Amino acid sequence: MKNIDKIEAINDLENEIINDNFISSKQKGNITENRVVELITLGSRGQLTCYMPNSDDDGIDIIVNPKGKFNPLFIQVKSRYTLNSKGKFIQNVGINTFNSHINFYIVFLYFNQISLEVETIWLVPSIEFESNAFLKKAGDTYKSFYRITANPVKSNDKWEKYKIEKNKLGSKILEILLVCREVVTIS
Repeated sequence: MKNIDKIEAINDLENEIINDNFISSKQKGNITENRVVELITLGSRGQLTCYMPNSDDDGIDIIVNPKGKFNPLFIQVKSRYTLNSKGKFIQNVGINTFNSHINFYIVFLYFNQISLEVETIWLVPSIEFESNAFLKKAGDTYKSFYRITANPVKSNDKWEKYKIEKNKLGSKILEILLVCREVVTIS
């Protein structure tokens, strides 16, 4: 294969849509969880430390804590690499692994497959998610789940108030941890 053919093949690959034939859902989840850690760390200017549990038994993907303090926030990351035919972000959260709590937030993330960038983020307190999400009861072929249907572009839905710019994710979480809640200093 000539160098020109190799370059053309690479250019074709760059514009290819990411699908399950190339990258597994586990890999996609790891990619977006690591992106969220990156955004939190950089956005807080290093004032927050992120930990990733070895297992996902409780629906916790990231534990965030202010440096030198004991005030953890637990985050579940739910991501999509595609939108539905109407341009909506739709994500289900299984009831079996979901427990709302004041210290538990969900980061919903739309990842653009072409630019390989985080396109839209919603930071939703789990208590508010539980009360605002659509509850779908179990059927013959599926378990019960909560569903978010949000518009990543327009500001005409109930999830708009949770949308946050990716460069502000870390500072918003820092604000939640240091301003809105009691903090215990590690001595």
